[in-house]
Amino acid sequence: MSISKFIFGENIPLLQLEKFSQEYILNIENTFLMGQENPPISLKTTSEVVLEQEKDETSVFNTIKLLSISGDTEDHIMKPFLLQSLALSDISRNLYIKRNLDGKILSVENKDDLRKDWESWKQNKLASVFPEEKDQIKFISNYEKGLKDFDTGLKKNLQYILLLPEIYSLIFPPNEHFIFLSGPLNIHSRLIDGMNYNYQLKLVKVDEESDVLSVELHSVLNNKDELIKNYLKKIYENKPEFSIDCFKFSIKIKYSFQKSTSKINNAELHFTEKLHDHLAYLIHMKLGTMDQN
Repeated sequence: MSISKFIFGENIPLLQLEKFSQEYILNIENTFLMGQENPPISLKTTSEVVLEQEKDETSVFNTIKLLSISGDTEDHIMKPFLLQSLALSDISRNLYIKRNLDGKILSVENKDDLRKDWESWKQNKLASVFPEEKDQIKFISNYEKGLKDFDTGLKKNLQYILLLPEIYSLIFPPNEHFIFLSGPLNIHSRLIDGMNYNYQLKLVKVDEESDVLSVELHSVLNNKDELIKNYLKKIYENKPEFSIDCFKFSIKIKYSFQKSTSKINNAELHFTEKLHDHLAYLIHMKLGTMDQN
């Protein structure tokens, strides 16, 4: 790169969007800390997925195919959550998603197929997964509510945030306009009913070597003052042994990309929500190709 290009900041895209197909292993571990005397509660899942990409002049199209999923937990409290997670994954194995050229999700393109998959699963498998009628009614209500607002729910799902990054606007040299590589995002609290985090992902590190681009993103919480006022202040007032300084919300993502296609080589995501050292929810995701696992 010439010195003049560096000084005057010519916009040089760091990632190219091209067609690819890649099979991955996605390992996810959810950990719940609840009380100093209680052991951590853990739930693990392992999925085999295929991520495919195509593009035209205005859009990127991604297909995500779930080949298999398995899970494990030693805690009886988490077993219903594991069962539900595996059941949800089994209903529809394919997603077809349209994004803009920056990577932002625009729409889910196969909604009719998702509805047909659900109706078939509800008729043939629901009773075997949820023998109790009250559990069936609750699951149907929750799933059909999510199906109506599937696009919005997808944007809150950390798995899809990891698989479908809003990263493609990244240029060299990075400047203030491109520090935030995601639009406003929203995610439900795992610890406090009704509380939602509004955040963005901020670029904190970029390295490139040959055809590999390494990127690190950290979350920036946009509504912390609102959360303190409406939720956290009351909680800590009733827990004098702890203070607001104990609170933590964090999402950290590391990527390795193939620069020539934007294909993910590998990635990790760390989610932390903590009220204090003995009350926290942690998620660790690790994505790698088949030969890396």
